[in-house]
Amino acid sequence: MSYDAAIPVLDVQVEKEMEESLGRYRKMLTDFADALNNNKKYRKYIYNTKTGDIFNARFQIRTRDELLHVYVIFDNGKVATGEGKIENPDVIINYRDKLTMSKIWFHGGVDALNNILANNISTFGNMSALARFFFMLGIVSEKKRAAPDYTIKEVDMEKDRDRVGQPAKFRTRLGRKIEAVQHLEDPYLADYDLNDFPRLKYLRNRRFGITPEVCIERAVDFTNYQRAKGFQKDKDGFWMISPLRMAECGRYILENKTPQVFDQHLIAGSTTAKEVGSVMYPEANGTLLWTELYSISNPDLQQPQNISDEDAEILATEIFPYWMDKTIRENCRLRYNNPYQLELDGYFVLYFMLKSNAISHTIPDFKTPMDRGLESMMAEAVMKEQEATDKETKDFYRAMYIAMEGILTYANHLSEEAARLAALLDENKPEEKQRKEELLEISKICKRVPAKPCETLWEAVNVIWILFVCVHQLDRDAAMSLGRVDQLLQPYFLKDMEKAKTPEEKEAMIKKAIELSGMFILKTNDHEPLRPGTLGSFLFNASSSDDTVTLGGVDRDGNSAVHDMTFIFLKAHEMLCIQDPNLHGRYHPEVNSKEYLKRLCEVNCNNVGLPIIQNDKTMIECLVHEGIPIEDARDWAASGCVEPDIIGKHFGHTNCMCTNSVAPLEMALNNGVHPLIGKQIGPQTGDVSTFKTFEDFVGAYKEQMKYIIEQSVIMNNYFGETHKMIHPSPLLSALFQGPMQKGKDVVWGGAVYNSSGVAMISISDVIDSLLVIKELVYDKKEVTFPRLKEAIDANFEGDENQKLLARIMQVQKFGSNSGGVPIAQDIMDFIYHHYITKDNYRGGKYWVGYWSISMHVGFGRLSGALPSGRLKGKPFTPGLTPSPHSQGGLLDNIYDVAALDHIKMTNNIAFNVKLVPDPNDTPEETINQFSSYVHSYMELGGMQWQGNVCTSDILREAQKNPEDYKWLIVRISGYNAYFTQCHPELQQELIERTEFAMR
Repeated sequence: MSYDAAIPVLDVQVEKEMEESLGRYRKMLTDFADALNNNKKYRKYIYNTKTGDIFNARFQIRTRDELLHVYVIFDNGKVATGEGKIENPDVIINYRDKLTMSKIWFHGGVDALNNILANNISTFGNMSALARFFFMLGIVSEKKRAAPDYTIKEVDMEKDRDRVGQPAKFRTRLGRKIEAVQHLEDPYLADYDLNDFPRLKYLRNRRFGITPEVCIERAVDFTNYQRAKGFQKDKDGFWMISPLRMAECGRYILENKTPQVFDQHLIAGSTTAKEVGSVMYPEANGTLLWTELYSISNPDLQQPQNISDEDAEILATEIFPYWMDKTIRENCRLRYNNPYQLELDGYFVLYFMLKSNAISHTIPDFKTPMDRGLESMMAEAVMKEQEATDKETKDFYRAMYIAMEGILTYANHLSEEAARLAALLDENKPEEKQRKEELLEISKICKRVPAKPCETLWEAVNVIWILFVCVHQLDRDAAMSLGRVDQLLQPYFLKDMEKAKTPEEKEAMIKKAIELSGMFILKTNDHEPLRPGTLGSFLFNASSSDDTVTLGGVDRDGNSAVHDMTFIFLKAHEMLCIQDPNLHGRYHPEVNSKEYLKRLCEVNCNNVGLPIIQNDKTMIECLVHEGIPIEDARDWAASGCVEPDIIGKHFGHTNCMCTNSVAPLEMALNNGVHPLIGKQIGPQTGDVSTFKTFEDFVGAYKEQMKYIIEQSVIMNNYFGETHKMIHPSPLLSALFQGPMQKGKDVVWGGAVYNSSGVAMISISDVIDSLLVIKELVYDKKEVTFPRLKEAIDANFEGDENQKLLARIMQVQKFGSNSGGVPIAQDIMDFIYHHYITKDNYRGGKYWVGYWSISMHVGFGRLSGALPSGRLKGKPFTPGLTPSPHSQGGLLDNIYDVAALDHIKMTNNIAFNVKLVPDPNDTPEETINQFSSYVHSYMELGGMQWQGNVCTSDILREAQKNPEDYKWLIVRISGYNAYFTQCHPELQQELIERTEFAMR
């Protein structure tokens, strides 16, 4: 279907009303220009005498058929608008058609973003300039800014759960040591609950009562440094930042970072200057907030974030204007001369490039600085610098040294702050004595580590956190993950336990380990990603920063790595039942015990949606297949949602892109045209009437998929090359294995392993659609392909189409154990081959996975009806989960998903299961049934299991009474979210997922 054929035919009256509306639209732009030209109140946004900033940009506003053109030009402090084409626009805004243009006027960023995500408009060009334009439209239209609410609400999450009748938590007692446990007589720690840790309970409740606040401290320091030093330029005249410059900037940020030791906390430092904050990265995607500076605090948003008037004004007039032409995305656009692949990214429906704002989704090496101390590592960098023979390498080693020097400066400032706070307390007052002693100990800890090797568990948790905070001052908080925390902490727990001589001392030490683990968990919740309300709601529904922690599994020698700290960390997370860290439990069905698996299942039942349970055996096999040595493969941990990283060696950016696997299906149905984009995107593979066999149509799908894969790889590599020039990472390089040996930044390929990770979104919908086409069109010949296509185009509306839809729903889909696996495997083999044969910009390969964050909702919103019977705009199926219409039982789902070749899914999968206990079963029966399903699935080769252990009725009740269900954590597609913070579309998708009974 061509776009022209879809242009609506209008009657005379509608045409007249449309023209009148377009006239008002033109007048709105004229009034907008007059206000900026003549009103002193607004002049500073285009001509700022204080900063010297002058906004120069050219905007072409047009319909996609190019029948109507309007322009707005900002030129040296003046604004002009009119009709017609202009040369060399910086930004193009495409309306779907004249009728759409007549109905949709921009009154600010929220309006614009909503219409971009509804595909009423598409944009291309300088996205920061576009954000600035939308911001000014909102300002001139006098939209009232949403006032931030800084009230810390009184919350008691345990009472909230009890009030709504949440079933009592399971508390199984094991009473014997298992696996590699040395000191826990009951590894399940059943005797403890949150009431035994009043400080943890208080801080958990306090966290739920705080609205996160946008923190501009890092943005101001980063900008001030770059502005003062002046941006460098490469030989081609493009902006660049060398590793040495970035290290000096990082040191400056850490020297000036506010050292926070918050009340009652035992771990020093904070990601932002706020108790709960969002970090601002203006050089990455921070300027997107420009569109919503005056709406992000709106309490009606699913996830409001506070920002003061003063900070909003600083961003709007000082920070964002400086970065408007220097962001990673804009650098890439200019460096590669407006690449077509970037235009495709702007449609939000083919692929979504996360490398446009960050290279993250990786795991630093925390073990080396814990074991050696940074002073030893800095000495090695000095030695390497002296041995280097070229300036670039010498500068890199100097950069690593400077980056680590910044960390030690920050740690010393934390030490000083803890000592200052201690001096304010009177040890003679009983209510102050304990806190004074704690603060003095924290001061002592931060003075010693991370400069020196760790000696105690208290030191160890502080070191991991301080390093993690420092990394986030230069590298975006996009699933920078924590790795195998239980393995990091176990040696220090054992050292502490050696000091305990009596049963009472041992008990106190265990309790202290639980409290420190809980403190660490709470710390990971001190920041949330900066997400404008609209984008956050639709594309990254209620996602946190996904600071992922992985527990258990096997060690580098293949022996059990399940020990005391594994169970201690599980207990702390179970008691707190909080979003971050995204918790994963590795389970090796041939090495780990059933008792350990049952504990993972018990915690999942108690916390409703976590932890994820990973099949250690299959993941290790995948990694070895891709050339990772077996010892390193065994030392993997999850980052982001579900993806594997080799800890401290693998700079994988495991979520460099999300590829919509349904888009090539729609393009194959429309001869290369994507119907909602309305233009030829892929190759012309033929009208549906020309496909003589089912294999012919599958071939067309593969051709369209191949085209999208090729474009996505080109774009990802463009972004990667841009990161090399504009955003190296010497601080992260210092916390990686490889850069010290190679003399090369991780962003330049300095790590030992350098793959990139792809998330294929909603392959189940493709498989189901192919099954319907095969059975109804080719095998049984019940309907012609053109007739099926007609019903799809009509969104199955009309009596005859509804009859056809009813028949489609009778076709057995993927997950019904009835023949869908061969088709699925064929498509997945094709995708694997065409990604794995491509090299990324660091010389690594592309690893494919099947999970979706919440992009299955965003992509679904922009897609038409499908042959599977899914209707236009409805969410796709998440991950590699069979759809709710599969007609299969849980065992059928398990057989189909587990039958797929895990070797072709190295970047892992998300298998979402809503599994509900029988109310008549005992806790022991429930856990036995749950663990039996998981163990069987993993013995069959299944890679990963994530469950929501709650009924659809509970979710519906939470929709109606969100204040009673703030605690309700759900599993989306690899990450945790609070159900009440999810967008209503995602909430409905969660409700509609198949609900399986355990019995």
